[in-house]
Order: sequence, then structure tokens, then C-alpha cells
Amino acid sequence: MLKHTYVDSTRKKVAREFLMEYFKFRNIVGLAGPDINEYIEWCKTKGYGTFHIYEMDNKTMINQLSKLSKDVPMNYVLGDIIQADVNKDDTLYDLDFCRSIINHEDHVTKFKKNFIMTFSLRTKGGIIATIKHFFKLRKEKILNTIDISGPLKQKKITTNQGDYIFISYRDTSPMCCIAKI
Repeated sequence: MLKHTYVDSTRKKVAREFLMEYFKFRNIVGLAGPDINEYIEWCKTKGYGTFHIYEMDNKTMINQLSKLSKDVPMNYVLGDIIQADVNKDDTLYDLDFCRSIINHEDHVTKFKKNFIMTFSLRTKGGIIATIKHFFKLRKEKILNTIDISGPLKQKKITTNQGDYIFISYRDTSPMCCIAKI
């Protein structure tokens, strides 16, 4: 189902609110999703002031630009976010793919730090297969996994390359976020 906004995606919002607390930057490189104004306003509440937004579909881009608030400091690129410079300081890479990890294998290997990746879990093997595939692509060995129930069920995963937070949720379909912290 094509969404026109994430306003009613309660569990997605809870997961993203939680993960954003790990990142305190001024710049964001991301995928704005169905409602660019909602996305930018939400990011502003988290302290972000400069935006570098990517969109693959020209019709979506035209629609978003026609509704975009006028005074937003941003670059808007028609193209794949894989083109982004991944070495920027003070920058979060917000990669809300909302499709299977299978469709984004090159992205998983390119982005190295300060990211949140969102994938659909509609793959054979679900959560476990997605986690294993993610770290296999990154050529990282999982050293430790801690399940945390807390206010938001999550996994803290430590690899030979650092720490990650993994959260799964379901709004319109099963989804997950993986953040390199």
C-alpha cells in the first residue's frame, strides 16, 4: 500500500524517535518519504538544520517540490542516495528504504557510520535472515547480541566493527531499523 504520509504510522514514529536520540548532528542526508514537509519539520525538532534529500522517482519529486515549504535550507537530488558523500562530519544518513534488504545490498556496504537504515521484513527468514544478511554484506562478525525489553523492544548488536541497535515493528507491514551508533 502506498502511503501519503507517516503521520499515522505510530510504531514507525516510536522507533525513529528512539533511534534519533543516538545522533546529535546538524546535517541530514536522507529519503524524505511520502510527505517531505512532515519529514523536514520532524527533523528540525531533532536539531537538524541542513538537508540533503534524495528521491528516485521524478513524479514524487515534482509532487514534493510543489508542496515544499519555501524557506528550507536543502539540496534536493533526483537520483539514488547511494550517490551521497558518505564521509561528511556532523551528518546523519537517514536511509528509510521501506523495501527488503535484498534491494539495497550496495547501500548496506557503502554507508559506514552515523546511519539509520529501515527495511521491510517481508523476506524469507524475516528478522534473523535480515540481520545475518546485513552483517554478512558488511563483512562484520557479530560478537554479542543483547535483547533489551525496556520501553521499546530492541537488540543491541556488537560486531568487530562497532555497535548497532536493531528494532523491529509493524505498522502496515513488518519493518525494521538498524542504526550504527
